[in-house]
Amino acid sequence: MQDVFKILPEATEDQKVFIFDYGKKENGELKYKDDITSYEWNTKRFNKVEVGAFILSRIPGKNTKDRKFEIYGGGYVEKIETIDDKGNVVATISHAFTINPPIKQGEALIENFVWENKKKKEGTWEHFWNQYGMNTITFSDFKNLMKNVRCVPVGTPLNSFRDSDLSEEEIEELQNPSSKDFEIICKKNDAVDNKKDKQTVKIIKKIDWKKVQDSKDKIGALGEEIVFDILTQKAEEHNLKMPVHVSKEEGDGAGYDIRAWDKDDKELHIEVKASKRNYSDGFEITRNEIEASKNKDYPYIIYRVYNLDIKNKNCSIEIYSGPVTDETFKLEPTKFIVYKK
Repeated sequence: MQDVFKILPEATEDQKVFIFDYGKKENGELKYKDDITSYEWNTKRFNKVEVGAFILSRIPGKNTKDRKFEIYGGGYVEKIETIDDKGNVVATISHAFTINPPIKQGEALIENFVWENKKKKEGTWEHFWNQYGMNTITFSDFKNLMKNVRCVPVGTPLNSFRDSDLSEEEIEELQNPSSKDFEIICKKNDAVDNKKDKQTVKIIKKIDWKKVQDSKDKIGALGEEIVFDILTQKAEEHNLKMPVHVSKEEGDGAGYDIRAWDKDDKELHIEVKASKRNYSDGFEITRNEIEASKNKDYPYIIYRVYNLDIKNKNCSIEIYSGPVTDETFKLEPTKFIVYKK
């Protein structure tokens, strides 16, 4: 992930910035190319865009499943070519990037944002966006909006952003007695209501470091051990049925890592996703795990362990409720199986 200003060319003194709407439809069909590296419009309707402008790409709420708009990418207007004598042109967008996760309507970042040259009524976006789908914003607004946003250059392999596994030094650090205590910030994130509660949990039981050391995916193994330890402590404190480390005792085919029980003796299926990165979004999940999350008989919960700092013995956990569907999560395919025809 990169800062947007490491992707875009250096800004000029009078840098122009626009927000382009993508996904325009006419008679149920896309009116223009839905391609983050190009954009078509009619200069008789909007004639402000020049070569050298920065742009952000937006999908209007009418074109999303949850009816909330998303600002999901952007780039740099490299050139503008005339298509016909009716004023239609096409821009080539270079230095293109996606925003991960996208800036989404309803989130505090966009809802509380104070615009320099546009007025937004409190609690509504009505009449804020240009009906034609092209909006001018100031460079100052662009800088402030993108200040803490993570961007991925288009065409960058996904592997570039995957974790390096635990180093030998980190593995050695885990063998030290002091490693038994991890301080954890835990945020419960309901995918529907987006409510978060913070709590701090101390890991006090002995984690199976040999399991971590022997694992091919040491980060994943450590994440599972940490979550299993938390759930074991909770079961002991509240007199619940003890959790089962399914992936360790029964293998990886179940579609989840841990089986636990709540105060009503309801069986829970828990999947753990761990990362050394300092943000919770953007983790991989298998088709088997997605299918397991849809089992209505057992609530499916994802514990996202991130910001995993071995040296300082701390990490963060964000908890998501299943099922994993494109109604509640943005799913992007990253692997394909190829068969001969």
